[in-house]
Amino acid sequence: MVRFDSETALVCLPCEIFVELGLAIKEASPFKNTIVQSICNDRPSYVPTKKAFTEGSYEVTNARVKSGAGEMLVETAINLLKQAKD
Repeated sequence: MVRFDSETALVCLPCEIFVELGLAIKEASPFKNTIVQSICNDRPSYVPTKKAFTEGSYEVTNARVKSGAGEMLVETAINLLKQAKD
C-alpha cells in the first residue's frame, strides 16, 4: 500500500484477484482515489471470492488459495488504508 497524498492511495495485491474484491477495497477506502493493482510480485494464480468457490469455475479449480483468502486480503488492505489516512 502506498499513499501518494491525502486523497490518493495505491493497493498492490498478489495474484489475479476477482473484480468484486478490488471493488470492495475501493468502496471501503477512506481515500477519494484508490487504485487497486493485482498480479504484483509475480504470483500466477487466482484469488476468487467465497461465493465463487461455492459455484466452481476454471479460476476456482486453478486457485492456489483457500476460500476466504480474498476476503482476508480485502480486510487487510482496508485496515492499512485506514492507518495510512490518519
